[in-house]
Amino acid sequence: MKILLVNANGADDSAGGAERYTADLASGLLARGHDVQLLAAAPSRAETVDVPTTVLHRTDWRDSIGRRLANRAADFRAEPSRRLERAVGTATPEVIHTGTLPGITTAVWEVAARTEIPVVHTLHDYYLLCARTTLTRRDGSACPRDGTYCALRSRRLLRHGRFVSQLIGVSAHMVEVHRTALPLATAHVVRHPLEMIPGSSPNRPPRTIGYIGRLEREKGVELLIEAAGQLHAQGVTVRIAGAGSLRQALKGTPVEYVGVVHGRGKQQFLESCDVGVVPSLWLEPGGPPYSVLEWLSAGRPVLVSGRGGLAEVPALFAAVHEFEPTPDGLVAALHELDHDGARDPSDGHADRERWLDDHDHIYGLARA
Repeated sequence: MKILLVNANGADDSAGGAERYTADLASGLLARGHDVQLLAAAPSRAETVDVPTTVLHRTDWRDSIGRRLANRAADFRAEPSRRLERAVGTATPEVIHTGTLPGITTAVWEVAARTEIPVVHTLHDYYLLCARTTLTRRDGSACPRDGTYCALRSRRLLRHGRFVSQLIGVSAHMVEVHRTALPLATAHVVRHPLEMIPGSSPNRPPRTIGYIGRLEREKGVELLIEAAGQLHAQGVTVRIAGAGSLRQALKGTPVEYVGVVHGRGKQQFLESCDVGVVPSLWLEPGGPPYSVLEWLSAGRPVLVSGRGGLAEVPALFAAVHEFEPTPDGLVAALHELDHDGARDPSDGHADRERWLDDHDHIYGLARA
C-alpha cells in the first residue's frame, strides 16, 4: 500500500509526541512492505527514519517568528497551495495519514478529496481547536472556551473536516474532545505501544523522583520545583531532564538538573530514578503519553496528575498512580506509593506489532 504520512515536524524517534509517533509508524510500515512517504512543513532536526520526504518550507516555526506568523495566517486561509498540491500529486498515495498540521493546515484534506484519496487523521494535540495547540495561555492557565479568535480559526480549519474518513485518538479523551469537530469520521482509540526494557530495579522506599520532558508551565514543572524543597528535607532527590523556558527557574533550587538526554543517556537517566512523575497541568493528549511509557519500560512506577488522557492511565497499569496536582499532593503520593507491580503492565495493552496491526486495519477501513 502507498501511504503518505503528513506531519508538521516530520519524523523523529528521539523526540516525543507526533514526531516520535510518525517515526515509529513509518519504520514499522516499511518493515511490513508498505510504500511509505513523508510530507513535512519544516526541515527535520534529526534524520532518524530513512523514508522519502518532501518539505514545504525552508524555515521552522520553532526558530522563525516570520514562519510562525505565516503559519497563523495559513490557518485562517486553509487553502491548498500549489506546492502542497504538487507534493500530494507526486506521491500518488492510496491513503493519506495526517498528524499535527501547523504550516500544512487542513487544506491537505481538500487536496486528498479532489483526487479521491481517503484520509486518516491522528489527534496528537489541540491544533484544530486552539492556535497554541494546548488549550492554555502562555502562563499555563486554561484558555476561555468562548475565545473568538480560536473559534473563527477552527471554523476555517474544520470546513475540510468532512473529508476525514477515519479518526484516531491517542486517548479516549482526545476522541471525546473532538467529537463535534469531526462528527462524520469513524473514531478509534489507538494508544501508544509499550515495549519493556530489561534493567535495574528501583530503590524501596524511593530516594529519587524524576521528570523528563519540556520545562514549561503547562507541564507542571513549577509544581515539581516547589515540591522539591519538601522532598529534599525528607531525603528524596528530584532529578529533571529536558529543555524549555523554565530552565533558569531551576537555579538555586535543590533540583538536580541533568540537561537534555537521548539514547543510552535517556535510559541511564530513567534507571537513575526510583519513581517517575508526569505532573502536567494541561490536558495531556496521550492516554498514556510517551513520557509515562518510558518510565514503565524502565520498570519504574509513575505518578501522574490525571489531567486529560492521563486520567485513563491508572486503570491500564498497576504501576501508575494518580495524585492531586499540588506540591503537597505530590509529596503525599510519593509516600503512599506501592512499588509492587512496577514491571507488570496490564494484560492487553498493545505492543508495537499490535499497534501496527491497528493502523493496517484502519487503513483498510479508509479504502473500503
